[in-house]
Amino acid sequence: MSKIPFLLIFILAVASLPVINNWLSHRSPILNDDHISERLDDYISKNFDKIIKTLQEESAKNSYANATKNKISQHKNETFDSTYPYSGNENSNVIAVGFFDYSCGYCKAIKNDIKQLINDGKVKYIFRDAPILGNNSLKAAKGALATYFIDKEKYLDFHYAALDHRGEFSDKTILGIVKNIGVNENDFNNSMKNNADKIEQMINNSKLLVRDLGVGGTPFLIIGDSLFVGKTDLNILRKKVNELKD
Repeated sequence: MSKIPFLLIFILAVASLPVINNWLSHRSPILNDDHISERLDDYISKNFDKIIKTLQEESAKNSYANATKNKISQHKNETFDSTYPYSGNENSNVIAVGFFDYSCGYCKAIKNDIKQLINDGKVKYIFRDAPILGNNSLKAAKGALATYFIDKEKYLDFHYAALDHRGEFSDKTILGIVKNIGVNENDFNNSMKNNADKIEQMINNSKLLVRDLGVGGTPFLIIGDSLFVGKTDLNILRKKVNELKD
């Protein structure tokens, strides 16, 4: 069997890898079969370990992506639950779900990008309070959801104000946010008391989803069957939304 068919099969298997694409992009387009075979043999021999490592990494990424899609599918009803606070295009077929912690630096860093994504008007965005960074985060999440049960629009005001806050969330800090967004203190305290069980259940459900989806921290965002962890570039998120929108 000629070396050329075998080598072409090998190239097809790894053509998408950066190390191969980079090498091929610098080759002359006018080469005969013998020259191609000789040069490829030489390149593969010198870079065999790198090629195998890259293939393994790509395989691991694909396996992780498939596993993530399966997990999202398994927990679809719990994840895309519109009884949680949401904003954006209520009638959109594209639903995004964001998990966050008010003490999380990256959650604060992507706040404006998430605002932009919502303001694009192409997505329905569900907010999931998942306080995993301690008691201060838990206080803020409870304050946000207590506000939600008073006025759904005020929830967003609390959400963005809490993400703007720098430092710990004391009771005084949370009350300050509540007053600044125009929520009555007595109404807030009553909501904290009367809705305590519902608030705790909502938070626990979100934290369980973080665990069940196998994500180690916040922020992370689910759009369709794709998971975006950390401070993901806005253009990447928009691209995914547009793919699903089309």
